[in-house]
Amino acid sequence: MDFRALTHKTLDDVQKAATRIGDTAAKAPAFVRSAALRLTSSGRRRLALEHGALHSQTREPGLTDLTATGVVDIKTTPVTADIAAKDDERKASDKPETVTTDIPVHWYEVEPGESATEPVTIVFIHGFTLAGESWYRQFNALRKSHPEARLLTMDLRGHGQTGAVPASLCTVEGAAADALAVIAERAATGKLIVVGHSLGGLIALRMVRAAEESIRRRIAGVVLISTSIDKLAAQGVPQILASPVADAARNAIESSPKEIRKFREAIAALMAPSLAVAVFARRTDYEIIEFHAAMINETPLETFVGYLDDLQDHDEFAAGPYLEGLPGAVLVGTKDDVTPRKQADLIMEKWPDAELVEVDGAGHMLPLEAPEAVNRAIERVLAKVQESS
Repeated sequence: MDFRALTHKTLDDVQKAATRIGDTAAKAPAFVRSAALRLTSSGRRRLALEHGALHSQTREPGLTDLTATGVVDIKTTPVTADIAAKDDERKASDKPETVTTDIPVHWYEVEPGESATEPVTIVFIHGFTLAGESWYRQFNALRKSHPEARLLTMDLRGHGQTGAVPASLCTVEGAAADALAVIAERAATGKLIVVGHSLGGLIALRMVRAAEESIRRRIAGVVLISTSIDKLAAQGVPQILASPVADAARNAIESSPKEIRKFREAIAALMAPSLAVAVFARRTDYEIIEFHAAMINETPLETFVGYLDDLQDHDEFAAGPYLEGLPGAVLVGTKDDVTPRKQADLIMEKWPDAELVEVDGAGHMLPLEAPEAVNRAIERVLAKVQESS
């Protein structure tokens, strides 16, 4: 692979893609600058100083003023040595026959006000290559408008502070188990509203049908944002991710340990700006786009490979019967090229009780680019859940 040619081509792609973002187009030189800075460790340190590190919990963009944080340890099924070796760069001969990976799932919470006796917990499930941080605009709004509710999110396996896990463990089923474990620990009683964005929507659907009865019967509402119920193989996501850079990531992680080490940081750094700019359609503050790119940039290559493999054939049509009678909403941007309107229509066919919300002029990143629409939809579902109590 000619890495220099790959670098130049990717930066060209980034510059072209930047013209899709309204006012941000005027900042294309700054965007290309940040992409170039990501190619070196000194450049990444400079960006960190300029924009603030992720997960600081002290500045925005990002979650702030949390009342509780913690970790739930997930025990996983052991994987064979040859799979584990491919996932984490070691030879199978250097590993025991089976390897158990415990996953420290990080969670973040805004606790309900003192007056709340049986609070509704709103559980936020983030999208692919994002983190719990991506819900900060919902946390900021809802903690003010509905202090009686508990707000709970987490970094799913392979994302955020939870960090890298073997690619073989990066699945919708596994991520749903992460979220359900956090619910069991932090919201053991009271009604639940599950909110999922993009990949998080598929995970939310998996949770609705796979949860233990003690949790399933408490799920009183669902909000699905820019997501799908069908497998993604024939949709926009693989088209966006099937770029030369994404192919390079797949080739790197499936190649020799030497090549993995050589390309790991560089490829991840190149993927961040190209993916970040592709999913916004509305005029969006550059700081937010940079924040989104930073989340992608910290995503391990194992996460890209594992979830992309799983998403090719994973659907959640089986969740349809479990949605029956539940209040909820399905949101889609009119300019979402990743999970377009036809995917929302498929969900509505299975879940006619839901409200369909089209967000005019918005793309795929509704929680960040159209937070008001997302917040209002959540509030409407919350009102219905509270009325039924």
